Amino acid sequence: MKALITSGRTIRQGEQLYYKDLPAYSRETRRCFINPVDLLELYADDGESLLISTKTGDEVFAATSSEDVVPGTIFIPCGPHANAILHADTHGTGAPDYKWLIGTVTRTEEKPRSGWDILAEAGGIACPEVPSSPDGRGCADTAVRTARDVLCPLCGCLCDDIAVQILDNAIISVDNACSLGSGKFLSRSRIYRPIVRDGEAWKYTGFDDAIRQASDILRNAERPLLFGWSGTSAEAQCLGIHIAEEIRGVIDNCSSICHGPSILGIQESGHPGSTLGLIKNRADLVIYWGSNPIESHPRHMSRYTTYCTGKFRDNGRQERTLVVVDIRKTDTAKIADEFIRIKPGGDYAVFSALRSIIRGHDEIIPPYVSGIPREKLLWLADLCKNARFGALFTGIGLTQSPGKYKNVRNAIQLVDELNRHTKFTLTPMRGHWNVNGTNQTFSYLTGFPYGVDFSRGIPYYNPGETTAVDLLSREEVDACLIIGADPGAHLPRKCTEHLAAIPTIVIDPYISLSTALADIHIPVACVGIETEGIGYRMDSVPLRMRKILASPLPNDEYVLSTMLSHIRDAEVQESVRQIKRCITTASQYAPEIPGRTDA
Repeated sequence: MKALITSGRTIRQGEQLYYKDLPAYSRETRRCFINPVDLLELYADDGESLLISTKTGDEVFAATSSEDVVPGTIFIPCGPHANAILHADTHGTGAPDYKWLIGTVTRTEEKPRSGWDILAEAGGIACPEVPSSPDGRGCADTAVRTARDVLCPLCGCLCDDIAVQILDNAIISVDNACSLGSGKFLSRSRIYRPIVRDGEAWKYTGFDDAIRQASDILRNAERPLLFGWSGTSAEAQCLGIHIAEEIRGVIDNCSSICHGPSILGIQESGHPGSTLGLIKNRADLVIYWGSNPIESHPRHMSRYTTYCTGKFRDNGRQERTLVVVDIRKTDTAKIADEFIRIKPGGDYAVFSALRSIIRGHDEIIPPYVSGIPREKLLWLADLCKNARFGALFTGIGLTQSPGKYKNVRNAIQLVDELNRHTKFTLTPMRGHWNVNGTNQTFSYLTGFPYGVDFSRGIPYYNPGETTAVDLLSREEVDACLIIGADPGAHLPRKCTEHLAAIPTIVIDPYISLSTALADIHIPVACVGIETEGIGYRMDSVPLRMRKILASPLPNDEYVLSTMLSHIRDAEVQESVRQIKRCITTASQYAPEIPGRTDA
């Protein structure tokens, strides 16, 4: 059976993001949601194995019957299983087609593999042993204490009302956080000493040796890549940029594979944005387009949009209209006042139709646009024009389907049209807690938001050329530093295969699937839990992350600053050696000077 394959976040997959050493993560990422009619056509039952094939490869998934997806479409949670069948063509944008794959589906007797098995096939090795405790190091508490008003370092919401209970320097319970945030606070998937790859096994090493070895790898590389940065502090991001400049490497962040196309659209058309506080206090119309916040940002609706009480919205939900536009009936769509199902890849056409209606040219609209009836488009345009304050939130459903950044550009132009009649804003739903911060720090120091190449000695930026997926798929990179991200779980198969073939360094507080591809894994303190740092909310508001636990581990800033010092010292020593060689060579061939006496 031929099918359109799309992927995205699910709440269960999100809950296991910081437990990737455990089987539950693979159980969630190997599921595929399929319409019962399609299951019947395949003569398969719920829970049986399905083989999904694309031009990239084949992978076995566990069927999950769901009427939320239309027949002919399959939805897969983000993870290594989805990436195993994903091609690496970014169409010059840096972002692959996570939302748009054409493949075939057949029933099979094979059983789905784990994520670690998939990466082992790509050249990775098994998960290292995870200790049950940090070897008794740290500062122990004699009684339960509570840390209040803690910021959650999980998603772009950066919720700041978390209450955490701590006993014996360990978090034992979390209040107010969503299940995704609680999962990160409570995770124990940690190592507390650096590990290096020794054939097909791991061995421990010291921090000084690991940092020096990592520094030498980057300094000696011809085309090093520094990737990630969305899960660490702004201070660490700045240090990473200095390292990239020093070694003339490429530095890229996670926005290149998620909302990078949104940034391209904003660069062309501007950003009619606002703070989340303004939306909370004023918005009476909220539209989620290509986004499912209940599963990707679980507290977004209760804190900033639909269910919260604002200064000018005393009755909260009763004074707001919620509209969801998506290709499947997500959990967010099920609670919306109006769910509009759109055909995959039809976003650009619908934005154009709405702009035409708002400009008074509704007579040219055909009976259906991308599966949406003309009457529904007229209703939506009228609803937007008559809103007191509207807020449009765009997800990666726009950035990773046909049209990519042009979809976002058209959405911005729609908002510009609406602002001739009312007040309307647009906000991309940023994923990682500091992925927006990467765009702020990169732009401030280099002039460009991501994919910055220093090989010329000056910053150079060209999405599709200087972005991580493109560099790795073309096998241009000969060394890679991964920090604040997990490309092993989120990059196409071709990229992970190359990461396994080159020297790869991982700096991460948690065990990740990228560990399987690494030559060195340096564990660090977790920002927002064990160390401080600046993070930028999805609306670009900077917030200071707190330290609530003592940790025996160094933080990202220490590791990166030490690496930078090693690299600079080595460069100075190399320069001194070259000067000495030049002097020696010159003295050998210099003519004798009459009357000269050597000291």
